[in-house]
Amino acid sequence: MIDIPVAALLTCLALAAPPEAPGDRVAAQAPPAEPAAAEADAPDDQEIEAEVEAQSQELEDLRAAEEQARPLDSAQAGERASRAATGLGLESPLRQRLAEALAVDLGGPAEVAGRIPGLPEIDHDLRRLRAEFDIPLEVNDAVVAYVRFFQHPKVRPHFVRWLARSSRWLPRFKEILHKEGLPEDTAFLAMIESGFASLAQSRARAVGPWQFIAGTGKRMGLTMDFWVDERRDPEKSARAAARYLKELHDQFGDWRLAWAGYNAGGGKIARAQRKGYQDFWAMTRGRRVLKRETAGYVPKLMAAAIVTKHAKAFGFGPDEVEAESWVPYELVPVPRATLLSEVARAAEVPEKILLDLNPELRRTCTPPRPYDLKVPKGQAEVFARNWAGVSGEAGELAFARHRLEKGESVAAVAQAHGVSLAAVQRMNGLKPGRKVHPGTEIVIPLTALARRQVAQAEPDPPPRRQRVRPAPPPRPPDPDPSSLTRGTVKVASGDSLWAIARRLGVALEELCRWNGIRNPRQHKLFPGDELVVYSASTPAGSRSPG
Repeated sequence: MIDIPVAALLTCLALAAPPEAPGDRVAAQAPPAEPAAAEADAPDDQEIEAEVEAQSQELEDLRAAEEQARPLDSAQAGERASRAATGLGLESPLRQRLAEALAVDLGGPAEVAGRIPGLPEIDHDLRRLRAEFDIPLEVNDAVVAYVRFFQHPKVRPHFVRWLARSSRWLPRFKEILHKEGLPEDTAFLAMIESGFASLAQSRARAVGPWQFIAGTGKRMGLTMDFWVDERRDPEKSARAAARYLKELHDQFGDWRLAWAGYNAGGGKIARAQRKGYQDFWAMTRGRRVLKRETAGYVPKLMAAAIVTKHAKAFGFGPDEVEAESWVPYELVPVPRATLLSEVARAAEVPEKILLDLNPELRRTCTPPRPYDLKVPKGQAEVFARNWAGVSGEAGELAFARHRLEKGESVAAVAQAHGVSLAAVQRMNGLKPGRKVHPGTEIVIPLTALARRQVAQAEPDPPPRRQRVRPAPPPRPPDPDPSSLTRGTVKVASGDSLWAIARRLGVALEELCRWNGIRNPRQHKLFPGDELVVYSASTPAGSRSPG
């Protein structure tokens, strides 16, 4: 019979208990969300968003299970029980009654038959276990509690997925960290952050396998815009994480404190040190020094490392864990915005493979700039051979940007640009019927006609947006001004320049020229504004000046 430490027992009991009622401590303790760039806030394409939601839900399920189990609480209870038992003799009846009540072993030699107390599954001692890692490793009640947490039936399926992904990403992450001068086993940090899920997003809006919030990601050199989010790029984000962790280690001189700083922020750890706590474990015992999440972060990392390196001993066999494999790739240059379906056709691979290799892409197309795309190794030559023909057939994609005004709908913007509402929704990851708030910037895939109109009406960089002001007398389009009637059109709610020009049957560039408007895409209309128009007879709905 294997003796289970009290910490592990209490963890299992907590997971078996019913969850807390809504409105509990979870929301209060959630880290504040840092505002991201406006472009990075835009939703992904729908098919990408579906995978984002699935991987994010996995994180939320684990968070909820941990909040319910509260491994740290059970570990602290076990620690208190152990301390109480040490004051009693080995033959004390009270000690024996305590052990029987908790159904655990509270005493005896420090090590039995060369095994580690609390981890009898491992067939060697703590000294040998520590020698297997290049990071600091302890086995205390908190670490053991998290080992049992990962084994619990409610958590086990998630950890199985983590182990499956680890076969693909651990070796690559260790290689990157080694080149950056960090201990290789620091790669287990990505395991407890995201389970090596590239698209996962937390409630605090941290993103990617290394879970960067927007501000830290930008500071570490990662690009985030409407088209890409390099926090999702496993290799780029791993290098950024290495730089950040190195910065934290230089500040605190200890990897445990650096990991805690990665979770809570370096400022939190620095404040704890100023209060006199120089050791991570002392910080966890201090009153209100670290939040529960941070106090559990380091023991959780150590537990994940131990279970992963001894997966079979802890019951995670190869029959249960379907190991993923590394996919070798090579880069191909895509000079302009191109649908991934066309790139896949040129490379002769399924589009899904390109999405898997390039998780940083937020759209099912490449950005409107030169971009190096990953394709499976051996397909770059195929791509080069087919690209000229495929790109010629596909044509060039072009896009316009538009910020929604109050009372303006996505459907009206799509109609004004001569494209379908479905195309705009797909480009911006908008679900049908979803309310889009004023101020939201959307990207419109332009048709050839719309591209020509914008090119003619936008010869210069866009000016700052401003209200319509009285313009100097405009130059009429006909050499004989006396043959034309000058009128005005009042702007209604939801109107746009494109819609007004189409309604009046005039060219967009003419309407803009009459009103001194240089850039129709950036010009802001307000209900009640008046636009000048010229026609052979006064248009319906307009009036003559004065």
